[in-house]
Amino acid sequence: MASRISLGIGIYSQVPYVIPGIEIPVYCIEELCVAFRENAVLIDDQIMNKNLLEWIYRDLGLRELADALMGILGGKANLGDFCRYILEYTGLFERSTVFEIVKTLTMGAGMSVMERQKKQADTLAESGNYEAAIHAYRNIIDKWSAEGSDNSPAGNVFMGTIYHNLGYSYAGMMKYRLAAESFRKAFEYDPTQPHRHSYIAALRLSMSGTQFIKYVAENRDLGPDSIAIESEMDALKKEYEACGEGISHMIMKNIRQQIAEDDEHADNEHILEGLKEKYRSMVPVN
Repeated sequence: MASRISLGIGIYSQVPYVIPGIEIPVYCIEELCVAFRENAVLIDDQIMNKNLLEWIYRDLGLRELADALMGILGGKANLGDFCRYILEYTGLFERSTVFEIVKTLTMGAGMSVMERQKKQADTLAESGNYEAAIHAYRNIIDKWSAEGSDNSPAGNVFMGTIYHNLGYSYAGMMKYRLAAESFRKAFEYDPTQPHRHSYIAALRLSMSGTQFIKYVAENRDLGPDSIAIESEMDALKKEYEACGEGISHMIMKNIRQQIAEDDEHADNEHILEGLKEKYRSMVPVN
């Protein structure tokens, strides 16, 4: 853990317990519970082992907890029951939080390591923590490459989804050129319309109107989709104009600062600037 938390029960261990599968070291029972909460989707049955019980018994001095967990293991309990007992015994979180942690732990049962990592990345993206989500998706891509490409249909669909959601995260940070590249990669793995549509939409948002028209003229296969994108942009523009002063000036200022656009924007390009943050929310996480 990055920093020690307040100790409620037991003692700090001089030797950490390293959670299997995610390789996170913890030094006390509270840190173990925090690790359950922050990495619930990545925790699997490997946590249910005698090494953990010995660490709890010997290093933390929590003999009662260790004995109870030994009984749970002997009773063939599932991952949710095992972790719930530790969470409730420690009393670090409220009952509702414990319920959510156990729910997430159970959700990951039967998933592969990469599927659990994707679930965690998706949760980060959906909560707006785009930078962390990008890092998580990049880790999956690196691991996929290191282990050798799986060119099966299922593998291609999986990687298409990873790149699509990476694009969603870049769009969330208004990095539309990177988003477009990610959506393009998604389409290469899984040539379906949602990936293609998102690619063209991000491409449009990364360019001025003049640049986009020129690009479409040079890539005529984008024509039908580009027309659909422009129709969506027009609809958003009308909605924006109807809002008037309802759009925050601060949002407008931040948009201008974060997007590197050409100064030579034609006609309604300044209006499109205000649409970008709203439009990115239309690209779903797969």
